[in-house]
Amino acid sequence: MAGEKIEYPQSRSSASVVDGPVDASVEQLLGRLGLGSLSASEVYSYPGRNDNWSGVTDTGEPVFVKRLKGSPEESLKRYRRVMSFESLANGGARPFPRPHFLGGDEGQRLLVFRMLDGIRSGSELAADEEFTESMSAQAGRTLAALHRLPYRAEDFPEPDPHPYPPVEDLRSLPLELYTHATGAFVQAWGMLQRDAALLRELERLRAAEAGVVRVPVHGDLRLDQFLLGDTTLHLNDWEEFRLGDPARDVGAYAGEWLHRAVLRIPAQETDDAFSTVLTHEEVVARGSEELTRVLPLISAFHRGYREGGGPEDDGLVVRATSYAGWHLIDRLIASTRESGRLSAIVRAAAGIGRTALLDPRSFVSTVGLGEAS
Repeated sequence: MAGEKIEYPQSRSSASVVDGPVDASVEQLLGRLGLGSLSASEVYSYPGRNDNWSGVTDTGEPVFVKRLKGSPEESLKRYRRVMSFESLANGGARPFPRPHFLGGDEGQRLLVFRMLDGIRSGSELAADEEFTESMSAQAGRTLAALHRLPYRAEDFPEPDPHPYPPVEDLRSLPLELYTHATGAFVQAWGMLQRDAALLRELERLRAAEAGVVRVPVHGDLRLDQFLLGDTTLHLNDWEEFRLGDPARDVGAYAGEWLHRAVLRIPAQETDDAFSTVLTHEEVVARGSEELTRVLPLISAFHRGYREGGGPEDDGLVVRATSYAGWHLIDRLIASTRESGRLSAIVRAAAGIGRTALLDPRSFVSTVGLGEAS
């Protein structure tokens, strides 16, 4: 249920020039790593939940630095997940493209990466309709390599279950979360809490994770975590990295495309209040067109995942369909943090997600993941 965040520089148009000196702790870390200084450089910052700085140091190193924000306990967990991933990935027999990690400072929650040049995120490519089936297959092979990373029990010494879907909160919302919630958030949460059938399926999905072979998973897979540089697709952002059900990542990828497809089905021609309202038949026709457009991308991804040797037990595609459904509901919740009301189209997306969750086996082929075995 993470909100939108920029974890790595994408389009320079969204950046702002840092006014004043770079944080002293950043300069100290760059010096300790032998990367030089940003003091004489033009430094940029990008919007997102974490503080960040990017530029070229006086030794010619293009760097991106971010400080993980949040409570001391929560930010430390995220920092250690990133470090756990880097340690595991560097020792893996099947490396995959990702921004090169240069070093960090646990106490300051700072992470330094080599900045890639001229990249575009998967979400930017999707918005411009330039995300191809070949890229989607490459994303599948990358995810398979992640899921196949060899690990030892001591690499994950403490239990770290994924927090979502948050079935406990669906029984009783924490007071602190309630008091800081928007009206739209309370409305959406109340709608979910009253849905007994949905809650049962989410509980079933969480229980199923305990019974499958867990693998290293990304944990927060979205299109904006894929970065295209030249012809190579890099995977980024490891703050939710942990052991988990591989179906979680597969379903999130499918859910991303389903969500985008639904959001492209407007209830009227434009946002203008005087524009023509579409009929039910027109909305259904547009929905069919959008689904037809994205299903080959999901199928190409799944094909790449299988070709890459991704672990695929008998029930994976069914569980992945459930996670795709959850992703649509998660996007509903995330939208309440950005808007004061629930739009009809976002509610429609959540409704499709609910349908997939309640009967995932019947919707495996509908979401582009083949046939349930």
